[in-house]
Amino acid sequence: MSRDFEFKQLLRAYRGGIISEATFESEMRALENGKAMTNGNGAGFHAFGRTYRSERDAIVSFIDKVRAGEANGGEAFSRWAEVCTTDCIRSGIRMIAEREAYHSRIFAKRLEELGGECRAQNTEDGRKFTEYLGNPSIPDTEKLLSFTKRVGKPEDAIKPICDFQASLKEDLGTKEALRLFAEDELSSTKWLWDACAALNAPKQESAQPMMN
Repeated sequence: MSRDFEFKQLLRAYRGGIISEATFESEMRALENGKAMTNGNGAGFHAFGRTYRSERDAIVSFIDKVRAGEANGGEAFSRWAEVCTTDCIRSGIRMIAEREAYHSRIFAKRLEELGGECRAQNTEDGRKFTEYLGNPSIPDTEKLLSFTKRVGKPEDAIKPICDFQASLKEDLGTKEALRLFAEDELSSTKWLWDACAALNAPKQESAQPMMN
């Protein structure tokens, strides 16, 4: 990455209110000294077991991957809703599909604001997940069991998001967006766990309402 490009990205972040004046001046001094941009401490930004050049770089990498994953999630749950035969969960699945889709749109917009590019693509695992949920021959109860096994406990599933969100110091806009994202994901996952427990309960308990 050329110093000219780094300067333009840094200036764009400052003008957009993404970084403070103090951070802008610190990064400018680093550039003048021939160093890569950091998050202000000269040691890079640590997240997900690796070190990024700056907080911004870590954010761009993360939300790009989230954008692609949530787009796939929106499609996967939409296809499930189309073939869902269990009346009490169909509308809930549609709501989750909408959540996933709007998360992808919001993060794509934020990526653009940060001067990043949409590079992450859907994975082979993601494509298989969509095909699985959209398969009309697989019972909804089995799909619920598969999903809960895939994501694990709701609080554990969102922990990486929460940890990353808590580590952000400069980009408060993304920090708050990730807070809401984590809350959405927790809500969706908890609902799916509740549905799974209710619909896969022993037959003698199946007459109980799914939710209190």
